[in-house]
Amino acid sequence: MYFTAIIDIYSRYIVGWSISNSMEAEWVAGVVEEAVEIHGKPEIINSDQGIQFTSDCYINFI
Repeated sequence: MYFTAIIDIYSRYIVGWSISNSMEAEWVAGVVEEAVEIHGKPEIINSDQGIQFTSDCYINFI
């Protein structure tokens, strides 16, 4: 199981999260998309350099 959380660094509030059986870029982009739909577009998005965060799918979404 994989867990992805989107955290507002200022308030430390978790603005989006999800659990999946596989770590796919589409899934991660979907978690970010849902958080943006609910809380609005952030000025900065910071992630690690894992393959799902450097994939074309994720980068094109961002």
